[in-house]
Amino acid sequence: MLQLGTVRAARSLCVRSLHVSAYVAQRPPLMLNGIEHATDDYTNVPASIMRRVHPAPQLPYMENQPLSLLRTEIERILGEQYKPIRAPSPVVSTQLNFDELGFPEDHPGRKPSDTYFVNRSTCLRTHTSAHQIGTFRENHLRWLLTADVFRRDEIDSSHYPVFHQMEGASVWDDVAFAPGGVVEKECEAMEAHLASAPMEISDEVSIEEAGGWQATHLERVPHAAELTLRHLKATLNTLVYGLFQPRWALESESGEPLKVRWIPAFFPFTSPSFEVEVWFRGKWLEILGCGVIQQPILRQAGLPEKTGWAFGLGLERIAMVLFSIPDIRLFWSEDKRFVNQFKRPTNGTLPLMTFKPYSKYPPCYKDVSFWMPPQFHENDLFETVRDCAGDLVEDVACIDQFVHPKTKRESRCYRINYRSMDRNLENEHVNALHTTVLERLQSQFQLEIR
Repeated sequence: MLQLGTVRAARSLCVRSLHVSAYVAQRPPLMLNGIEHATDDYTNVPASIMRRVHPAPQLPYMENQPLSLLRTEIERILGEQYKPIRAPSPVVSTQLNFDELGFPEDHPGRKPSDTYFVNRSTCLRTHTSAHQIGTFRENHLRWLLTADVFRRDEIDSSHYPVFHQMEGASVWDDVAFAPGGVVEKECEAMEAHLASAPMEISDEVSIEEAGGWQATHLERVPHAAELTLRHLKATLNTLVYGLFQPRWALESESGEPLKVRWIPAFFPFTSPSFEVEVWFRGKWLEILGCGVIQQPILRQAGLPEKTGWAFGLGLERIAMVLFSIPDIRLFWSEDKRFVNQFKRPTNGTLPLMTFKPYSKYPPCYKDVSFWMPPQFHENDLFETVRDCAGDLVEDVACIDQFVHPKTKRESRCYRINYRSMDRNLENEHVNALHTTVLERLQSQFQLEIR
């Protein structure tokens, strides 16, 4: 028999479910890039994100923008054989973003807590790989695709709900893997260049640790996958050297060579799979993920007889390191004190510039404590704060949590740091923002504020 408290809780849950269902039923369609999309119980794209949705990525192509400088430099290092591609609209089907790439049904990325869903069958792309099959279908065989990607995430100096990735890929017919063929010749040329470079490369990972060779590779042309991986390593070692060696030579006082290491990884769309790290400023930095493309992906793209590799990297992550940019929000700044520091050089190479801070306004901390309701995700809090306060929030951190010994209810306290990059915030303004945050949390998620 249900206890009275349980009955009340069940009744409350039913009322809330009816309220949510009515809200979903009344929710109007979303208009994104001039196209109307139906909404449903998965729809979770807030107004703050809708304003960032454009027909094509913006920042990596803007003048006086560090992401544009970095994109151009990567394209220069890898050469004209790779076709630069500007990604289409970020509104994609979940089939493209997940299903065709082999994401399992229980993958965390498929949950509304992690991904912006337009509806159950449509989302904002979470990675550049959403366009991998489509790009191959358009008969692009060696390419570099730049895209803005969207993820619900925490709030701090290195995370932002919109960021930019570059994906690179190269595939060949079996004939290219013949002894003395094009793949082997390119490998030899890149390896000869790296042999004389002040660079220490560690890649002792076994193939089994990295996921193993694919059965189709071993059955069809066994040496093709091995040569593909050799080409991948030579290409990405060349890229890392080109990006980091000039800065390393300028800053390093030890005279030691630039250190790069390959470590095993797992991605649904490649095998074997790796991550590449570089030793820089006293720590190992993850630069990118890569691997030999899963053959089912190439079959879906209409290229069943080809073999190749792919990699993906985050432009903001690398740019923040190379240019010493301390806060990811700065990439979106239109303040001339920021953009004027990143004028494109006349010689076409990546400049050895370092960001010079032009202001450091004081933080304004506000706390919010509440009992955690069922099915509430931490990202729901972050998204609400972002949607209410935008880029005026520097970070949000959990500073305390406990479980009530009798009721077993969990309570958390989060500290919100309101701070502008460009101006001083008045306390009255911050109080109004924080009040809006609290009201939204209460009305949207029925949070019990403590």
